[in-house]
Amino acid sequence: MRRILLPAVLLLAQLCWLVVAQAAPTGGVPSAVWQDTERNHRRSPSQIKNQLKPPVVRAGNIALPDDAQKVRQSRAKNMIATGQAPLASPGQPANLEDGDWRLKILPAAITNTGNVLLGDIATPLGKIDPALWEKLKNRELWAAPPEEGKPLQINKTRLSQALREALGAEYSGRCILPTSLVIQKGGVVFREDDLRNYVVNSLAPQLAAMPGEAELTDFRLPEYIFLAHGQQQVQLEPGKLAPGRVPLRFAIQEADGNVLRRVAGTAKLTLWITAPAAARPLNKGETLSPDAITFMRVNAAQMKDVPWDGQGGPWQVIRSIGTGEPILQSDIASKMMVRRGNILTLIYARGNLRMSIQAEALADGEPGATIPVRNLQTKKQVYATVKDGSTVEIR
Repeated sequence: MRRILLPAVLLLAQLCWLVVAQAAPTGGVPSAVWQDTERNHRRSPSQIKNQLKPPVVRAGNIALPDDAQKVRQSRAKNMIATGQAPLASPGQPANLEDGDWRLKILPAAITNTGNVLLGDIATPLGKIDPALWEKLKNRELWAAPPEEGKPLQINKTRLSQALREALGAEYSGRCILPTSLVIQKGGVVFREDDLRNYVVNSLAPQLAAMPGEAELTDFRLPEYIFLAHGQQQVQLEPGKLAPGRVPLRFAIQEADGNVLRRVAGTAKLTLWITAPAAARPLNKGETLSPDAITFMRVNAAQMKDVPWDGQGGPWQVIRSIGTGEPILQSDIASKMMVRRGNILTLIYARGNLRMSIQAEALADGEPGATIPVRNLQTKKQVYATVKDGSTVEIR
């Protein structure tokens, strides 16, 4: 009996496997390829940069030599040095010749149909025939993610395979692939360039109110932010606007104002101001005269203190300053200022009585300030008001 059942079971298993194999899809992206990318929304820009490591380049499963990249770099440097490297037209990669084109696959995209279209995930580069692009962009690639409002990911290897099956070798070979592709069915996606423009436009009023010329550079932003539906919104929460690295936070809010999550980013704020500088070397204790001052455009982030505003005086330099070096508030002191240890004239005036004696300053003080002084005759300490650099007074 067992001998009869065993062949029957094996035959039944083979028939089931055959049915499954025939029913399996022959192309596109199977559902098992999609990966949940919800945790990607909580990654910081530094984590994103660190995790996007260059993929290992292989041809026919044979690893390239270790010095292959160095050879290519050397060849490129030689072409640039000899003027043989072609110049790129605006919006066109440097390696495209006239009449050539490529399809850049976006790192994040939205689809609003049951199947992902090439136009959903690609943008043309170079000079492509408009009629051809109109035909290609409506090409169905594979089924959209099953759940609306939830971004799913396909890695570079599977993406390359799926494009080759959907487009064929001719057109898939013209695709420039990202490290991975994240697609969401429905909703909204903000890519890195969208977030950069949003930051610049949002901070424009505050930057315009700052002294000098302010500019934002070196953005480190999320590669993408998805919204599940059109009623959600992204709200910028900037940190303190000061020269240097500015922290940024993007709050994803629901329609009722509830914050669903926050994503971090940064940008570099450069503030160019016109500040007084030394026109020649200045020695410690030297009087700050007009001929010793010039004005220069400097980066406020590189200044250790508030620059001198060029007002008031007379001033004296309290440290040596080199030619072209900005003059800071902490670099100068009023010539009318009393320094600790100076011998002063102490004037005592009350009614018709007026006396003057020698006294030693026990603290620094500008005109109008009250400082302790020591009477050199009686050795007693009293408090007097500074009148100028050599006189204090008691009334």
